[in-house]
Amino acid sequence: MSLSRTGTIEGEFAGLTPLRFSPPVEARFETEGLSERIRLAQATLFAAIFLYDIFLLADWMILPDVLGPLAVMRLGVFTPLTLLMIWILPRRTRTWQVDGLLVGGCFLSVLMPSTIISFSASHYVATYQLGSMLIIFYMVLVQRVRFRMAVIGMALIVLTQISTVARRPEVDAPTFWYIVVFYLIAAAIILLGSFVLERTERYGFLQRLRVESMIERNAEMARTDQLTGLFNRHHLATIGADLIPKRDTQSLGALLIDIDHFKRFNDTQGHLAGDRCIRTVSDLVREMLVPANENKPPVGTAVRFGGEEFLVLLPGMDAAQAAALGEAIRRRVEGVGIPHPGLGPNAVVTLSIGVADWKKGHTELDTLVNAADAALYQAKNLGRNRVAVA
Repeated sequence: MSLSRTGTIEGEFAGLTPLRFSPPVEARFETEGLSERIRLAQATLFAAIFLYDIFLLADWMILPDVLGPLAVMRLGVFTPLTLLMIWILPRRTRTWQVDGLLVGGCFLSVLMPSTIISFSASHYVATYQLGSMLIIFYMVLVQRVRFRMAVIGMALIVLTQISTVARRPEVDAPTFWYIVVFYLIAAAIILLGSFVLERTERYGFLQRLRVESMIERNAEMARTDQLTGLFNRHHLATIGADLIPKRDTQSLGALLIDIDHFKRFNDTQGHLAGDRCIRTVSDLVREMLVPANENKPPVGTAVRFGGEEFLVLLPGMDAAQAAALGEAIRRRVEGVGIPHPGLGPNAVVTLSIGVADWKKGHTELDTLVNAADAALYQAKNLGRNRVAVA
């Protein structure tokens, strides 16, 4: 997807605070880098399995009475489920699907031990529950799930922790409320970090789009005539070699188009009116190159060749076919009836067109252009407002 308008991109900076761009930019933001993010998520999940199972040492030290169920949960449930998640992740195509899996996995990694330790007689349960903060840090700082998903995951984990502690008889009221305040403040700080991380990522993304847009705009300006929007001669030099027929059976036609008596038009109507005339003619030439089936590409490449001259290169056309198109263009411009007061009260702008095609033995595009130029002079010498074939 091309996002080539700098002004459009500048407007997207307003979407940084709500963490939401316009739909096309948001779609690109969500899809770019998704495969790399999935790859990193898989790698860090392998590390998470190892670290989560190593926590059995803490289970053994402070919760020995439920060590068996915790070991079954870690080794027999969590580890296989996480391996399944690693297998599923590459098959997800949306960021929210990836984040949903990761948040769901983090929530289960807290819910399962919290359920088991509710049956423990240990007095260290409240202390043990603080270990869930490690999972929260992993979810937000390592996996870096999107802020909205982080809010959901954080709410589920904190509510699980508080409800588990609330059921412990050894936890008195002051301790309970201290734990509640601790979790709420910690959650707020971590979510603030999640917001800053995503906002920074989005800002960097827009900065990159801004640079891409500037590069694209500069490239477009380098290849495009600013008055007409047609290609310029600089771009013609770039693409010319690609248009040259590679086999004798291939053909290439050329039209060299000149606006008749344009100097007199400029002298009588002024240069601004002259610019409008050139722009109108170029639009009509471009229009005539569009096939009836708009799903197909243009039949030729139009270039502003000089002040009031246009070159049209027509791959696949011989001289007769090119001349037919040239005549259609000439009639179209004359039929529009652009007034040319310098030639008389009822005079209109007309075109002289020289036609040539690629001949056996030609090696350079300049040879074809020179032939079309000679034909153009022939058309002028014959009285203008006509098509001449080399």
